[in-house]
Amino acid sequence: MLIPTPEQCEQLLAGNNTPEASIVHSRIVKDVARRIGRDLKWLRDRGPNMALITAAALLHDIAKGQDDHAAAGAQIVREAGYEEVAEIVGAHNKLEFSGDFPVTEKEIVHIADKLVKGDQMVTVVYMFDHKIEACTDDKLLTKLKQSKEVALRIKTSIEQETGKNLEELAIAED
Repeated sequence: MLIPTPEQCEQLLAGNNTPEASIVHSRIVKDVARRIGRDLKWLRDRGPNMALITAAALLHDIAKGQDDHAAAGAQIVREAGYEEVAEIVGAHNKLEFSGDFPVTEKEIVHIADKLVKGDQMVTVVYMFDHKIEACTDDKLLTKLKQSKEVALRIKTSIEQETGKNLEELAIAED
């Protein structure tokens, strides 16, 4: 498994003209994802892979501003030779999670992204509820509600495994 270093991720972001606001956001998502991953790693015999979490969180918005930025970003990361990271980047905003299995790096990056709006920490409920309230498109509203349900399943799974509130875990000191 080939995983780029944080420095290589920063070079990819710069080389793809990723907006500065998206880079700042991604750095915060990386910190949040690493905090969540660290607690889960402490509790498990194996995994999650912290290098994979770091790279995927840094690169998840590499194509922000493009149509279907997750798929476009996955393609950029895949072309750079990082298939496992590309998988997470491609899934970071459209994810299925039943709650039947423990969270993986993919869910960790997904939920970390939902805890950061721009450069501010928010709760999972806040991230979705203000979008749902403002939504006037029925199709989009259905998708938002489904996404919120998935995010809440991930939140519940992490909280049950760690015994900690997700939002508190996300802001814990390193």
